[in-house]
Amino acid sequence: MSNFAFAKIHEFETTHSKSIAGTGVAGIFMEEAAFLNPASLAFFNQADVYVQRDMLQIKDKDGNVIQKPKNTGVVMADGNPSLSGSLSYVNQEEGDQKRTRWGLTASSPLSEKSAFGASIRKSKDENLTTKTEVDYYQTVIGVIHALDTQTSLGIVAYDAFNSKAGETKAIIGGQHIFADYVTLAFDFGGNYNADEIGDTLLYRGGVQLRVLNDFYLRFGAFNDKSRQEKGNGFGLAWVQPKLAFEFAMKNTKQEADLAINRNESKIRETSFGASFRF
Repeated sequence: MSNFAFAKIHEFETTHSKSIAGTGVAGIFMEEAAFLNPASLAFFNQADVYVQRDMLQIKDKDGNVIQKPKNTGVVMADGNPSLSGSLSYVNQEEGDQKRTRWGLTASSPLSEKSAFGASIRKSKDENLTTKTEVDYYQTVIGVIHALDTQTSLGIVAYDAFNSKAGETKAIIGGQHIFADYVTLAFDFGGNYNADEIGDTLLYRGGVQLRVLNDFYLRFGAFNDKSRQEKGNGFGLAWVQPKLAFEFAMKNTKQEADLAINRNESKIRETSFGASFRF
């Protein structure tokens, strides 16, 4: 079965990820491990339940609202000193595209400062206009190394075995924490299977500011040449040892792409996430 503009739909991101424009390949995250870098899950030794709801507003180049889809994500994770794992479920809609995805993630330490992880994703993409669908599996492989308590590096390969044309990419990232109050992060990568890698480059950066001990302000920006998109994100989080609530908004400007019959548009995502750790 041919790919009928399925590349149009975006990869699911957590509320935290949206607030920093998707940055975080080198971050030590729990829920995000299911979608970003599976290796980071190995650094946790507690269980977690995470629920997220996104509301999107898609506008054409004249500012007219053309779509108001909603997305849902759920993650159940269990950190363990020897082998950590998570199960994730995502339901997305964008225009006439719908995606249902189940993911299984496993991660294990390589040393006291390094970890390896892998995710297997089973997806079903549907075109609601043509009433056609395609099922496929993808593999994500990642590694994280902590240089010290403030600095970490990461690398991840998405769709490592090229299961779906055009979605393979490798990203490297770095993160540094200043005095427990400011976190800076960056990611850089592209599709290593492309004829012209320069046309697929992705770069993004984010900053997190800790205020009033329990609250975090987050900002980020990105440019994705493969999707001909760029934008920014910002958010706010209230984080306790066991409970956390997060809010984010992400703005994306899409250029016209004749290859997938896409007109110029703007996407605004409003995201709410909540997690409970035990």
